[in-house]
Amino acid sequence: MIVRSLYNISRQMNVLQEKQENNAANTANVNTPGFKYQELVQSAMQELEICNHAGGEGDNQKQQLGSINFGTEIDEACINFSQGALKQTGLCTDMAISGSGFFAVELEDGTMGFTRNGNFRIDDSNQLVTQEGYRVLGTDAQGNVRGITVKNDSLTVDSKGYINGTQEKVMTVDFADYGAFELKGGTLYVTGQSFQQAEAGICQGCLEASNVSMLDEMVRMMEVSREFESNQRALKVVNETLQKTVNEIGRN
Repeated sequence: MIVRSLYNISRQMNVLQEKQENNAANTANVNTPGFKYQELVQSAMQELEICNHAGGEGDNQKQQLGSINFGTEIDEACINFSQGALKQTGLCTDMAISGSGFFAVELEDGTMGFTRNGNFRIDDSNQLVTQEGYRVLGTDAQGNVRGITVKNDSLTVDSKGYINGTQEKVMTVDFADYGAFELKGGTLYVTGQSFQQAEAGICQGCLEASNVSMLDEMVRMMEVSREFESNQRALKVVNETLQKTVNEIGRN
């Protein structure tokens, strides 16, 4: 049981390390436009029955001794998609979505990625792209999906996404289940589910701030730190007990 206690404490410390790394990632992105913080859900592992067969006259009958579990584990990571505050930048290439929805971008392999980060730029080919270089997608008058070409550095986008007063518009999409998203990196998501084009409100010259709350992250950081200290004390007690068992009881 002493060795099992060491194992359980070690597992719990690994869980705390994951929580600390997640907390650090959230904190590091407090100023990243469109960033959505992630929470880790911790749960107890499945309980297992403990028994022996030392019962009965012949010491061959099963006896239930109770149950035990092997500590906790990270069950899942949940992304919080609550709206961040809109901040004005005055740049024509900056855009923010008010309400639900995502900007659609074209990835290296030709598939679509989705983001709330509207910190765009114009590349050397006059294409509107993300800071990583992914093409921002729009639709023409016929509804065809294509990249957005900016002519003469002139770019105006109204609240419905229409560009320069034409029928071409910035493409915004929405999904039935945000839980099916996979984080590709930073503020970019991919998903295998189908999307529907959304009539999202777009604010040009604005960016959506990260929805990370530094106060909440500091509280979580303190909780992890205190729990880690508790596990350190428990580990010390178990280690001293094991030493005593080996050095004193083992001699007799």
